[in-house]
Parts: sequence; structure tokens; C-alpha cells
Amino acid sequence: MKKIILSGIIITTLSFLLLMCSQESNPVDSNTPVVDPITNVWTDEANSSYTFFFVTYDSTVARGIFWGTEEHPTEGTSQLCGFFDKFYVEFDVQRPTNGRTKFKGKFINSNRMELDSSGAALIILTR
Repeated sequence: MKKIILSGIIITTLSFLLLMCSQESNPVDSNTPVVDPITNVWTDEANSSYTFFFVTYDSTVARGIFWGTEEHPTEGTSQLCGFFDKFYVEFDVQRPTNGRTKFKGKFINSNRMELDSSGAALIILTR
């Protein structure tokens, strides 16, 4: 009898926990984007000739992968690929002369992101 009561308590507790962890409380699991589509041309605030073009398969999700190009003022055009997860964004640029440069950062809002890179100071991109 004690085993049946204990099993009932465990099942009830697990059911309650599963109900508390619904998709509505976790925007990453939903199909609602946290930030407007990442697909766009993004420009460095400090240098308008330094741009990034991001493309993704599905701009209606809160996390995914993207690819594109970097138009660097002195190094030309380079390929890039990365991922976004809610407000976080990370990507690598493969430059022909300097090799790989990693960028990590976050969306400030739908039109602005703040990035740190392994090759430069803080970069703020706007679209």
C-alpha cells in the first residue's frame, strides 16, 4: 500500500512539473521570433562601409542558423556562418588573409546588435 501511495505522489508531482513547463513559458521552443528576422543587411555604426549580410532558412523562429557575407572596408568580401538563440548571436567570418574571426554578442532590439570579436573592439550593428 505504501508503494502505491508513493507512486501516486511521484506521478502527481511529475505531472504538475510538466504542466508548469509549457511551451508558452519558454519562447525558444515556440515559433514566435524574439527578434525580428535576422535576414537583413547590418551596418557598423562607426563605419558605414563595413557591412554584414545575414540570411536564414526561417526568420519566424526564435533560434536558428544563418550564413552570409561580410563586406570589410580593407579586407573585401568574406563568407560567414553562425547561429542565433533568442537575443544571443554568434558567427564566424572566414577571411582569406587573416583567417577566421569569431563574433559574439546580443540583440539590443530588433534594429541593433552589439558584438565583440576576436579581431577588433566592440562593434554595434544597425539595420
